[in-house]
Amino acid sequence: MPEKNPRNRDHPARATEPPQNYPAPDGRTVWIELTAFQRDCLEAVTRLERTHIPAREPAIIDELERAYPNVTRTRLDPNLHVLVGHGLLEKRRLEAHRYVYPLTDDGRALLIQRAERLAVACEIGATDSDAVDSSARGTGENG
Repeated sequence: MPEKNPRNRDHPARATEPPQNYPAPDGRTVWIELTAFQRDCLEAVTRLERTHIPAREPAIIDELERAYPNVTRTRLDPNLHVLVGHGLLEKRRLEAHRYVYPLTDDGRALLIQRAERLAVACEIGATDSDAVDSSARGTGENG
């Protein structure tokens, strides 16, 4: 029985191929080209970098275990490879069979772009965060 495709869109042949109807205008990777797991990998690397923990596979797995309790290297490795292929992560050798995966400028830009889109969708603007920051500072100084 043929699969129904109500939107008449071509499905990508593989998960690593972007949908053809959403090309990035400048040739960069766009958020929707990534699987949810790949997006979560980017966010995990960002959290590790923010806490100054090297983004090695075991640390990434530990970060991901909150959302994916049974994540393994078998699942992680090909997804990191895709992110490296998209230019969102870099793969640096630490020593034999040990690598670290830092964010590239494109990876960071993609995450910032996504955060900005969510802020707009939730009607959170710079003025909102400034007000929260100033009120928090005021409370801290007086309290």
